[in-house]
Amino acid sequence: MTFSDLDFIPVTTEDAQLLCDYLRRANYEESNHNVINLIQWMDYYPLWKVVTTEYLLLLGVHKGKFFTYMPLCEPQHFDHAIAQAKAIFDRHGIPFEMSCFTENEKDRALTLYPHLEAVMEREGSDYLYDRIKLETLSGKALQKRRNHYNAFVRETLPFVSTEPLSADNLEEVKAFLREWRIDGTDEYFHYEKEGTFRILELHDQLPYQSLVMRIHGTVKAFVIASQCTPRMIQINIEKADPTIRGLYQAVEIALLKQQDSSITLVNRENDMGLESLRQAKKALDPIAMIDKYRIREPQ
Repeated sequence: MTFSDLDFIPVTTEDAQLLCDYLRRANYEESNHNVINLIQWMDYYPLWKVVTTEYLLLLGVHKGKFFTYMPLCEPQHFDHAIAQAKAIFDRHGIPFEMSCFTENEKDRALTLYPHLEAVMEREGSDYLYDRIKLETLSGKALQKRRNHYNAFVRETLPFVSTEPLSADNLEEVKAFLREWRIDGTDEYFHYEKEGTFRILELHDQLPYQSLVMRIHGTVKAFVIASQCTPRMIQINIEKADPTIRGLYQAVEIALLKQQDSSITLVNRENDMGLESLRQAKKALDPIAMIDKYRIREPQ
C-alpha cells in the first residue's frame, strides 16, 4: 500500500528552505527534526510531505512501515496536524504510527489517542552536552580526551589553519571525504558517506556552520553543525584523519569556540544502537538524554 500524490508527495533537496521555515515554527530540540539530518539521510530514510499554511507533515518509512514525524508547526496547530495525519493513514487502511516523538509531544499525542501505546526507542535517544564543558574538556571524565587534545596542541597546532566550507575548498574537502575510511563496507557507512557528499554540495543553500581544518595546507578534517534552537547546536557531521592524535577534539573545539554565548547545549545525536558509538558518546559525559518514542497500535 502506498500513499497517493494527493496526500504525501516526495521531499527533495529543493525543499530545504521549506523545511527550515516549518522547523523554526516547531522549535524542536531533537536531532531527527533537523534539516541537515533529514536531507543527509533521505536516501536511507526517504521522506514525503504534506504542506498547509498551518503545518507541515513528514512521512517516513522504516523497516517497511510508514510513520509520521512530529508535525512541524506552532504549538496551537499540533493537535489538528496529528489528526490530519491519522485521517490520511485511516483513509488508506494503514496502521497509524508516529515516531521520533519527544517526551512532551508523546504525552500530547497520547492525550489525543489514549488507546495507542508509546515505546521508547533507546537507540534513538540523543546525547546532550554542556557546550562549555566540551569546549574546554574540563573535568575528570574528559581527562583522556583532554590528553589527546593537549598532545595535538603541542605537536600539531603550529601547522594548523582553519576556514569555513566554501566553493573555494569544496573539491578539496570532497577529495578528503572520498579517502576517509575507504575500508568501510557496511550499508550504513555507504549511505552516511553519500549523504555527506549531498550536504557538501548544498553548502551554499543549507543553514549550517562549517569549519575546515588544514595541516601543512592540506585538508585533514571538517565539521558541520546546525543550530536547533537559540540555545542548542547540533553536530551533524564530523570527519578527521584518524591517524592524527587529537584532531577530532581539535576540530570540534575550534567550531565550538566560534559560538555565541547564548549557545549552551550541544546535541551529538543518537548512537543508533551501535555499542561502540554508545560507549564513545557516554565517555563524553552527557548531561542529559533526549528520549524518543514510537507511538502505535498495541502489539
